[in-house]
Amino acid sequence: MLWCSMNSNRGRCTDPPYVYDSSSNIKSHFEYVGDDKSNCTSLIHNVQFSYSGEYRFRFITDWIDGEWTGEPGVTLQVADLKVSLIRLSGNGTLKQGDSLNLTCDVNCTHSSSQFVWSMNNEQLNPIGPVLHFPALTVRDSGNYTCTWKTNKTSGSKTISLQVEGYNPDPDHWLVWMIVGVTAGVSVIISVFLGVVIYSRRNRSLHESRSVHIEEQKEDDSQIYANVQQMEDDFDIYANV
Repeated sequence: MLWCSMNSNRGRCTDPPYVYDSSSNIKSHFEYVGDDKSNCTSLIHNVQFSYSGEYRFRFITDWIDGEWTGEPGVTLQVADLKVSLIRLSGNGTLKQGDSLNLTCDVNCTHSSSQFVWSMNNEQLNPIGPVLHFPALTVRDSGNYTCTWKTNKTSGSKTISLQVEGYNPDPDHWLVWMIVGVTAGVSVIISVFLGVVIYSRRNRSLHESRSVHIEEQKEDDSQIYANVQQMEDDFDIYANV
């Protein structure tokens, strides 16, 4: 039993190379799961995009002219599914406020094609090949999967988004804490000094007022004494 790819075998599959040969012990991604009577099924493991093309089955028996190749063969079309990130604004690492599109691309079209998006295995409402983010937030970080479906097949591809937010390191917080405490202590000291200075000013003003009153009293008593002296002198003068 033989399977050949027409990508590498340009003849009628009568000559090697073969992707599967039952007489060979060489292991490949092509496995024969049929029988030697009527089932010629081949199972392909780890399908690659390069496997697209026409495949033909051929069998050889020990009977005279007991050789046969199936024509035409079966055509395998491998869809190359991609999820592309297209930046609309911003550059470098993804940051809050940046805008982008996630685009699900497939190299073949089908009338029944359907695109379904999910985030962290939870289905999203938007349906279509493009998932638009007008302004990213930290909550948008996660794994996004685009699933492409038709009435015959399906496939999926995942891309990861990591949006940076404001997350200062602990040393940065420590510096700001020290600055805040220092500023608070400075304010308290300033207020305390202000109260002390105000109190001292009030005391000085009070003392100066007391001294002024005492001086005023002394001045008044002096004036009174002078007046009294004048009266005494006048009495003496009148007596004389």
